[in-house]
Amino acid sequence: MIFKHPDHLQFLIDKINDEDVSSINIITSRNVLPLIEKIEGLNIKTINIYPSVNQDLIEPSDIFLVFDDIDLLDSDIGIIKNILSQKIILFSNNKDLDESIRKLGFDKEFFDTKRGLKCFSYNLKTYNNKRTWNNAEGWANPENFNKYRW
Repeated sequence: MIFKHPDHLQFLIDKINDEDVSSINIITSRNVLPLIEKIEGLNIKTINIYPSVNQDLIEPSDIFLVFDDIDLLDSDIGIIKNILSQKIILFSNNKDLDESIRKLGFDKEFFDTKRGLKCFSYNLKTYNNKRTWNNAEGWANPENFNKYRW
């Protein structure tokens, strides 16, 4: 459980604070009062807690938190990522989820070997940073076709 380990809770609070969010959606069936008490001083206007992913009921939010008591399908993660939020923090102790979550562009934040808990994050803002070489200027323009060989 995330709330029994103070470092995990502090990591979550730091992420929420760093992202300067005003709305949070949480998917869990657990009591999240320890988290709510810790973040109540931040500038958060809306916190919604849901027991499962249902795109018809859930409003989009600035950040989406999924705790390890929820078993997600790849389609659930896709719904969260593509429709509900551009920033996601996901806790999991499911070993089978690792490969699919990495394929969806999530970064592993930490792995607690003692508890078997992994934390993954996704932020569209930092997912695919603009690269200086990946644009039309300088190398993909017709006037440069005879200048460079590769």
